Amino acid sequence: MDKLVFELPVSSTFDIERYDVAGHAEATARVYSHKGEWLQGPIQVTSPSGPRYTIGVFSLLDNLNSAYVDVRHTLLASPAAPQGFVPTINVHPNGWNQGEVKLVKAAVEKTWRELAGLIHCAFDVYGYHDIRVGAGSGSSSALVQAAIRATAADFGVSLRSEKLQSIHSEIERGADPLHLTKPAVVATRVNLGGCARPLGERTPRLTAVTWNAGSPVRTTSVKFEYSEDELLLWKVRWASLERAIRFDDDDRVARLATESARDNQTRNPKVDFELLEEAVASFGAAGFAVAHTGSYHTALFPADTAPAKLQAYVARVRSQSKGNNPVRGTVVDVQEFDTAQATERRFAQ
Repeated sequence: MDKLVFELPVSSTFDIERYDVAGHAEATARVYSHKGEWLQGPIQVTSPSGPRYTIGVFSLLDNLNSAYVDVRHTLLASPAAPQGFVPTINVHPNGWNQGEVKLVKAAVEKTWRELAGLIHCAFDVYGYHDIRVGAGSGSSSALVQAAIRATAADFGVSLRSEKLQSIHSEIERGADPLHLTKPAVVATRVNLGGCARPLGERTPRLTAVTWNAGSPVRTTSVKFEYSEDELLLWKVRWASLERAIRFDDDDRVARLATESARDNQTRNPKVDFELLEEAVASFGAAGFAVAHTGSYHTALFPADTAPAKLQAYVARVRSQSKGNNPVRGTVVDVQEFDTAQATERRFAQ
């Protein structure tokens, strides 16, 4: 598999001697979220201690919601940082909570240490995000990756996936693989920068109808325990997924996603699961997917589904979702996106 490279300003190794002492630099990065996973389940990986099972995910990437970070550093009196120096990082949040501010600070400092730790500077950080927290859409990972990317770009450094993995893993365990440009199963706690199983070049093309319903979910509260038979089932399921993607069988991908979502219903039940089943039974959907450790629901329709049929299903969700709040008079926000186009466009910003 080719190495994955962020679309950041390309430069040679940072040269402190050539840096403009009076200069002031700035850089921005936007990282899009995901709407849960096509599939999530056990996968065998190789670790230093030998083969082991961990949780593998094939993320359902979207370009609907994102985290945006603007990093600006200012050089201090001398360009070279004194021994033991820790830069001041002034975060100017727009709605970030204390935990998010802490994550962003950690990402900026860690990236500075890894890429430009000799530079004597201070940082100002701005940003926002519109990602729902606790819904299984990767809000914290998007923030951390945006902060890492923006800080790296601030120093003109092009980041590869391996370096992102190294920095990100020091800040957040179980991070979401929001940076991948090609389909892959990723063992998020083992190899964020690479992949446990490449799935080819083409993202499945389906029309996704997605909404959030239910309470926020803590990932650590969901228990993943599998029998020997289930481990074998997943070994076959991952192989079937790879072949479906490589041979452009999007209907089979949708069916496999449905199997994964149904399995997950015993671990982290979805409040609108009946509406997902109804999408297949009554509205012609090819299948559905969920945020396995969140509250997003996504019906997957063939790409050529008639707009009237999609509109009818959206109306059904908006009228029947248990995520509606009659007291406040609010209904769930239902969004649509083309799964293949979303993957392409999220890196075109």
